Amino acid sequence: MEKRVRTRVAPSPTGDPHVGTAYIALFNIGFSASHGGDFILRIEDTDRTRYTEGSEQMIFDSLKWLGLDYSEGPDVGGDYGPYRQSERFDIYGKYAKELVEKGGAYYCFCDHERLENLRERQKAMGKAPGYDGHCRSLSKEEIDAKIAAGVPYVIRLKMPYEGETIIHDRLRGDIVFENSKIDDQVLLKADGYPTYHLANIVDDHLMGITHVIRAEEWIPSTPKHIQLYKAFGWEAPEFIHMPLLRNDDRTKISKRKNPVSLIWYKEEGYLKEGLINFLGLMGYSYGDNQEIFSLEDFKKNFNIDKVSLGGPVFDLVKLGWVNNQQMKLKNLDELTRLTIPFFVKEGYLKDENVSEKEFEALKKIVEIEREGAKTLKELAQNSKFFFADEFTLPELREDMDKKERKSVERLLGSLEDEIGKKSVKTFINKLENWSKDEFSSDEAKELLHSLLDEIEGGPGKVYMPLRAVLTGQTKGADLYNILYVIGKERALKRIKNTISKYNIEL
Repeated sequence: MEKRVRTRVAPSPTGDPHVGTAYIALFNIGFSASHGGDFILRIEDTDRTRYTEGSEQMIFDSLKWLGLDYSEGPDVGGDYGPYRQSERFDIYGKYAKELVEKGGAYYCFCDHERLENLRERQKAMGKAPGYDGHCRSLSKEEIDAKIAAGVPYVIRLKMPYEGETIIHDRLRGDIVFENSKIDDQVLLKADGYPTYHLANIVDDHLMGITHVIRAEEWIPSTPKHIQLYKAFGWEAPEFIHMPLLRNDDRTKISKRKNPVSLIWYKEEGYLKEGLINFLGLMGYSYGDNQEIFSLEDFKKNFNIDKVSLGGPVFDLVKLGWVNNQQMKLKNLDELTRLTIPFFVKEGYLKDENVSEKEFEALKKIVEIEREGAKTLKELAQNSKFFFADEFTLPELREDMDKKERKSVERLLGSLEDEIGKKSVKTFINKLENWSKDEFSSDEAKELLHSLLDEIEGGPGKVYMPLRAVLTGQTKGADLYNILYVIGKERALKRIKNTISKYNIEL
């Protein structure tokens, strides 16, 4: 029988969860789902010097926020636990010593001073740094005597001196390494802690991982891992190395050039659907030139062979476009609820407890502004026209560029122009004679068109002074949308306040 497919992602809790973790998790989920298999979360927390309190919980929360669900993990349990490496130390020591007995590893008693001197000599001779195998040939008696005397030791992998190790990579074909050029890797440190290499292989074997799908930066470590599987006499999983996410300059994605924290993307107001959709485009062709899809669609249609190795560029502009498309597809009620915290942060709402009437008003705003906004945060920021009933008109400043100066001059000038004054006066009359407080979008459009027909001054001359007295801004949301959201009474209040504040004579 064919083995049940089992994949995993194994992040370290050393800070904010990385966007690369979500990227690799997504493709592991796609692969396991397309084969009816399992996806597992393991926390690799053996590096206690870099361990960050709270980071583990942030990993759980971020993966769940994105819908990257795992069937086994530290917080959900499973038959192959524990799923934290810090809870598996006894296991690693046992297997390291078992490997020594099998002849695949050995005790190394070289102290720090000897290793430093070795590195200096190798550097002076122009050689690549690496352990020289000094302790490989120690006799059992010598080893027993040193251990009895309490001499500190590490356990090292005994790499073959001859031959080649070949990685059969699904995406890259055969990658060949000369064994003689690979260091005897430390597997168990002097303090009893395992290195990544030992813990990773032991865990993958004991947890039944059949396919290791990880970033290409792990390719140089893979020959050591293959040799470990051979030394233990275990069947190795299939290795598939994904292309790294890149900055615009093709360097590996890093926080110096791109935001990498998943928390940052959530706080900036990217939808989980938008970020997942974008990550699913990284080096992957969904098919039929389709760029917008859901996580469920991705899983149903996933084919690992469609991954390309060109080094996908993590382009925030493209992410913004994808997120905007997902915002347009989102259920309006749900999108509005998601945007409420951002309205609060902008100071447009006191808190997130809104009445049914307020919610309906917010829905109108969200429906309008989601057309052009890249994030929920931007949507809220772009919505100031709908909230500020009191405002000031812009003033001409010395530091204005030519374009901005011209726009402000045009806005202020429209309130001194005879057509502009007539437009405002006629508009007030139309509003006052409107039979109800609210407008539908079409009614607001019709009202503005009727004004244009009556004044006959052209859209610029007729609508610019209305924009001035309704928003105090040179640009922004369409006037009919502003009327649609704020209604008759608030519109009249804004206009009359502005006229009074600036002593505008109509």
